[in-house]
Amino acid sequence: MVLAALLLPIAVAMIVFMTQRLRLSAFLAIMATVVVYGIAASMTFQSVGKAFGLGFAAAIEQIGLLVVAGALAGTVLLRTPLGTGTSAIAGALAGLGGSAAGGLALLQPTGQNSPRRALGLALTLLAFSALVMPSPLAVAAGSVLKANLWTMLAVALPVAVIAAALGWLHVMRQVIPGAAPGRLSWAWLAVAIPIALLIVQSIAQMPSEPLGKGGAREFYTGISKPLILAALAVTLAVVLARRWQPSALASRSWAPLLLAVGAAGGLGRVLDETGMAELLAEYALQPQFGLLTPFLAAAVVKTIQGNSLSAVLTATGMVEPMLPALGLDSEFGRALAAAAAGAGSMAICHVNDPFFWIAAHMGGLTPTRALWIVSLGSLVMAVGALVVLAAVRQFI
Repeated sequence: MVLAALLLPIAVAMIVFMTQRLRLSAFLAIMATVVVYGIAASMTFQSVGKAFGLGFAAAIEQIGLLVVAGALAGTVLLRTPLGTGTSAIAGALAGLGGSAAGGLALLQPTGQNSPRRALGLALTLLAFSALVMPSPLAVAAGSVLKANLWTMLAVALPVAVIAAALGWLHVMRQVIPGAAPGRLSWAWLAVAIPIALLIVQSIAQMPSEPLGKGGAREFYTGISKPLILAALAVTLAVVLARRWQPSALASRSWAPLLLAVGAAGGLGRVLDETGMAELLAEYALQPQFGLLTPFLAAAVVKTIQGNSLSAVLTATGMVEPMLPALGLDSEFGRALAAAAAGAGSMAICHVNDPFFWIAAHMGGLTPTRALWIVSLGSLVMAVGALVVLAAVRQFI
């Protein structure tokens, strides 16, 4: 398992080398890397193939349909990006939905001729998804640690705003402003309504079931499934365009990104099968680390597996019995611990996360540039959030 962890940076370097130097597609580069990585990590061919297939299928089902929907909505209707302020608000709201990568996929049209705004939106979405309820990550962290969700919201919301601001500053230092002016119009309802349904899904799935139980809950979660959202987004785009454009709907521009998203899901599943994420996260379980413990545990799992929800659940499950030893066994302390785990789940977003490839596509970035802007940006936001949480604990 330790060998598998040491091989991860080499796998990332292989993917970057094959996509940029050998000019392979991200899908082929990831697929080849998975095979080599699996052999080097002493996995059987059967286990590698099965894990990759399961991860690929899950990513296509949960995110891939929304990648297609966002791309088609942009091709048919949304040819003008959002403004800077509107992009930040859109990212914050989309972060409250049931899927960070799915929300970003729907917002692909914001990247047209405006990479700075698109990447700022992506990092804002990442921060709010990790910290602010009703995002599933925040709700899961609060539920496992038995934190009061309203106390957690009071703690996490300003932290998310600060983290998002750090993300924007990082992007502004690295990316030149786009020439295309931003404009908000009724056409954006084609993606705004599906994103609103993703937020409804998050609320419906909360343990308190605020939107009702049984049939009501099934209805709200059912209308927020990727297939329904994709069909709704494309239908609204066609209706709002007010003209039939079969050539636009026949576009296949989304195909490379779709395959990259699926391959990233497959890579993350193979990395998960090694079991190294949980093993390494256990090294962070030191009482003297205090608030750093849930942060490090979540960051280790996220970096290795690429799945923020798994990172939060794993970290909080490990930390919950330790809260008295960490000095966090109070209502406020549990809220801080939950927010720290959420902050850790932001870092580090890289090639095993579909979110990374969608953000890179929206910003028109090569994998190397995406590692520098998206991956480093996620780390900057995570560390910034931890520093703020530590200051809050110290002075309040």
